[in-house]
Amino acid sequence: SAHGQQIQERAYQEIQDVYPDGDAWEKCLIEERVPYVTALCQEILRYYTINPMSLPRRSVNDIDYHGVIIPAGTLFYMNAFAGDYDENHFIDPYTFNPERYLGDVDSTPNFAYGAGSRICLGAALANRELFTFFIRLISTFRILEPNNSKYAAILDAMEANNSPTALVSEPKPFKCRFEPRNKKLLESWLETSRKRAENDEHLIRD
Repeated sequence: SAHGQQIQERAYQEIQDVYPDGDAWEKCLIEERVPYVTALCQEILRYYTINPMSLPRRSVNDIDYHGVIIPAGTLFYMNAFAGDYDENHFIDPYTFNPERYLGDVDSTPNFAYGAGSRICLGAALANRELFTFFIRLISTFRILEPNNSKYAAILDAMEANNSPTALVSEPKPFKCRFEPRNKKLLESWLETSRKRAENDEHLIRD
């Protein structure tokens, strides 16, 4: 979509501003210095809630909820999707807008990893991996819609879910095009990665 292209190009320009020497491919492994890409990752996690109904929890004590007693041992499910689209928490939640995560952000920016003391232990690692992935992807390619529009991705999060009753969201099949921004630089980055992988393989064998 035109909106998606604007977001993509802004992310690319922000990467270029921080890494004008073209070293984002390597530097993203050791630092996180592009706030807009960090915000983009958080908005993806919010908008496309991968686990719409978080894993269940069981109450350990009786709970008085507005005069109704919920007994200990009751199974609870947190509707993470509803939380991520709560209009009391997110302005215009049905619009994909990474800028909502620029500036001050709540300690729980979204419910993709759950919430509270039982939040996913791998959240920090997953966020770093997402950041690295999108820095490299956007630095390397311009992502375009398919030549045939009937294969384009569905942008509505609910409609795009191929398994609406499953525990985890699964996108319906779609196609897109990847256009290298700089083929020479891409080949250099890939060669660096190949050498690192070969070296890591030798270290494991030794």
